[in-house]
Amino acid sequence: MTITPPCVPLPEAPSPWRIGGRGLPTRPGQTLLEALEAAGVAWPSHCRVGACGTCRCRVVSGKVHERTESAYLLSNDEIAAGVVLACQSEARGEVRITAAEALPRCEVTVEAVRFLTPSVRELVLRPEAPIDYRAGQVALLHLPVAEGQPAVVRPYSFATVPAADGLLRFTIRLHPGGAFSEALARRMTPGDRLVLEGPTGRFALPDGAGPLLVVGGGTGLPPLLALLESAMAEGQDAREVRVLLVTRDPSRHFAASRLAALASGWRGGLRIETLSPEASAGDGDVETGPLVRSLARLPTLLEGLRANEASAAVCGSPAFVDAVAAQLLLAGLPPSRLALDRFSPAMTPAAMPPLAPAADAGAPEAAGGAPSPWAMLKFSLFHAIGLSAVVAIVAGGVWSGWGLLAIVAAYVLGDALLGDDLSVPAYRHTGALTALLWSALPLVVLIVFAAVWRVSPGDPLGFGAAVEVLTGADVLAARESSGAGSLIAVWALTGLMIGMVATVPAHELVHRTWDRLSMAVGRALLAFSFDTSFAIEHVHGHHRAVATPDDPASAPRGRSVYAHILHSTGYGNLSAWRIEVARLAKRGLGPWSAHNAVLRGWAGSVLLLAAAAAMAGIVGVLFFAACALWGKALLEIVNYMEHYGLARDPVTPVQPRHSWNTNRRVSSWSMFNLTRHSHHHAQGELPFHALTPMPGAPMM
Repeated sequence: MTITPPCVPLPEAPSPWRIGGRGLPTRPGQTLLEALEAAGVAWPSHCRVGACGTCRCRVVSGKVHERTESAYLLSNDEIAAGVVLACQSEARGEVRITAAEALPRCEVTVEAVRFLTPSVRELVLRPEAPIDYRAGQVALLHLPVAEGQPAVVRPYSFATVPAADGLLRFTIRLHPGGAFSEALARRMTPGDRLVLEGPTGRFALPDGAGPLLVVGGGTGLPPLLALLESAMAEGQDAREVRVLLVTRDPSRHFAASRLAALASGWRGGLRIETLSPEASAGDGDVETGPLVRSLARLPTLLEGLRANEASAAVCGSPAFVDAVAAQLLLAGLPPSRLALDRFSPAMTPAAMPPLAPAADAGAPEAAGGAPSPWAMLKFSLFHAIGLSAVVAIVAGGVWSGWGLLAIVAAYVLGDALLGDDLSVPAYRHTGALTALLWSALPLVVLIVFAAVWRVSPGDPLGFGAAVEVLTGADVLAARESSGAGSLIAVWALTGLMIGMVATVPAHELVHRTWDRLSMAVGRALLAFSFDTSFAIEHVHGHHRAVATPDDPASAPRGRSVYAHILHSTGYGNLSAWRIEVARLAKRGLGPWSAHNAVLRGWAGSVLLLAAAAAMAGIVGVLFFAACALWGKALLEIVNYMEHYGLARDPVTPVQPRHSWNTNRRVSSWSMFNLTRHSHHHAQGELPFHALTPMPGAPMM
């Protein structure tokens, strides 16, 4: 049935969001997204590093500073229309923004507010004109607020298929402290006026003729029933369906009559299974806690369906959906046959999870005073290890091997014996921490120079003679007397240092897309492992696609580490090339020019090979290349450990649970908190010193 017109537009739809100036307050360095969240606005976002595009917004008036070039993600039409990424844009004066995509807007009248359970209400709305929507779609409901107050806009799924009476029905859970929930429970009455935007979204049942398992927690069930009702009305009801009903008493569930109608009319057979939580505040009202612990029987329920190419659809709160999805994936259901829809209630600043706030170099100290000197000096362990490697490389003979073993033992034993570092000091002078990152460049130059010097037939730059003058050690004679075993140790140690001293700080620096100097230092460090493409693919690809099949750096279960090194290296470079070529095309530039950051990065690695040739000829080139490739392989081994086997629905936000974490002291101190990887992926915009240990994240 086609209903027209879809939605009568309002005469004017001015944006309620004014940021900076007289609008929402901002502080220096704060992004539009951070300003919106601080004001309690439920702005959509996933990666927070300019990689996914979820936080798109359109600048109506005013100017913004873009931290990351928008052409990496946005289309030509979007750029021309003034669309920017809220997570990568800072207001310059007062800025007025709207959503990037203009949805139909109309006024609706509250027809009824019905009590379903102590914490669930049915909101019935009457639009001024019929609205054409599909089951599985979402509407944005605007709550009237006083002038100057933050907007209250919440997304809710349509609970039924379009009805002949034109009424719109939403099944809404009441969240304590929620602005919309409070209005719905206490103040909203028939005759009240709201503004509706939409419809939008595209949640649907998985395709296929095999059996279907439908799992809905509380208010997640009505949208799923709407999808089934739509399929039945269209004659698409030949497949077997099992509905997992979360309640202790099916006869008293608020959707009991709809379930009965589906069960009697579904041609393929629709069976209702009951999952009773250990405790319940109301029928179908528990979505987390005791209910999640009751999901262990899901694999058994799926067992009879799996052989027939079963699929599943799950809808509800994020914790409920993720718990169900985890059980289904463990039971062998392929991700391609799993449809997920998570309800994400808006969070006020007080209700947000205790992640770290964006750090600011000029921010005041947190309560408790300045951190101890060790809080900053601990990151110098990185430099101590690098300088120790130089000594081991230059000393030659057995000392090179013993140096390699000592450094590896320091990591293994230090992590095993010294436990976890769970501290998050409040740093005042964060510029000094950035300087520590920059200092990695001269340190890795020294390490690689010493390594190539070991295979040089001469004494480039008089290095050996200078060391003898300064220390009294005849390193030239030691080099000549060293055997093949010593050179193998030097190769292993140099590659290890490239993977740590070069790649680790480079990873931090290339995330600072708004800082030209940090980006330049980061790219220079990556040139030592032939991996400057990492600066593009990691920031603009990996952080968007992490824990999905589209991410080269995320290893699925069953892939060996050796296969992953080759797969991630090849497809990672291919991804970076595609991302960069697409960016250049949006700027009207071809791929084969100095504007191509991939080509410039490769040129940097060629210059290093030329320097190695000048020092030691073809032997120097081959030796440096072997060290560089070993350093690159170490990065992919780390990627393997940090992402192996974890899966994420691509349409859902990245969370701490989507990467492996560790808080061991030596690794954290010597790798600039890279080990706190779960928080890094949840809030990729944070500097390393603001990352928290996330003790509840998946632990290596």
